[in-house]
Amino acid sequence: MNLTKSQEEQIIAAVMEAGSYILTAHDIKKGVVAKPGDDNFVTEYDIGAQKMLMNHLSIIVPGARFLAEEDASVEVSADTSTDKTADNTNSGAIFIIDPIDGTTNFIYGYRKSAISVALAFGGSVIFGCVYDPYLDELFYARRGVGAFLLAGDGTPHQIHVSERPLYDSLVSFGTSPYEKHLSEPTFRLAEALFHRSRDVRRSGSAALDICYVASGRCGLFFEMSLSTWDFAAAALILTEAGGKITTIDGKELPSSDGVKSSVLAGGERALADFALEGLADIVKDYLQ
Repeated sequence: MNLTKSQEEQIIAAVMEAGSYILTAHDIKKGVVAKPGDDNFVTEYDIGAQKMLMNHLSIIVPGARFLAEEDASVEVSADTSTDKTADNTNSGAIFIIDPIDGTTNFIYGYRKSAISVALAFGGSVIFGCVYDPYLDELFYARRGVGAFLLAGDGTPHQIHVSERPLYDSLVSFGTSPYEKHLSEPTFRLAEALFHRSRDVRRSGSAALDICYVASGRCGLFFEMSLSTWDFAAAALILTEAGGKITTIDGKELPSSDGVKSSVLAGGERALADFALEGLADIVKDYLQ
């Protein structure tokens, strides 16, 4: 499909509007519902932001389908267009949405959450954006064009991964809190990286962590188990910033939307150090 500059700008505007909606949240714990899995929750704001995004995005790209975290059992068609030519043109398009990446942070007022939206066509993500409404930072990328950070003065600034070695880098990681059995390998690998880097960080938002690698703030990120919507947008941002994202043992990420996977993201130098140290062996028995 031919995504226009105007459509890009409208997608960004829709994501930022969802961020503004999230900032209005109050009495969050009153609307919390538990989902299947350990410590897995959804709030009325997750659902509200997702509906808001789907309403806007279905107009921006008529005929697109949706894979969204809070409605993940089906790909939801939200076709509101009567222009069937546009529908046919966009029939292979799918938006992959995480309305609040870092819901647990959001519930407890720990201000590290993001809205993540990726647009895929023909099996590949062609546009992605991740927005931190608390810092008013929006990371975005278009395939083949580069990755950018929009913040402060409103001017897009191109970003690139760090070229620092692992020992001179910060490392971020996720704990896969919905799968507590992965805690042992997670913290074993985190400890190993702690001894081989400047320090380790755990924010609670995989999308933001990967974007921080893309912008050179961190050198490496890993998590034992993530879903497509957790990393789809951030993965494009990272690769367009010169980085690479694979499973922890270096395999290509699965293309199936329903398959969870381990994730390792970084710049070339840090990833080379990770491989040289044989760190994937620490968790090899737990990898899917």
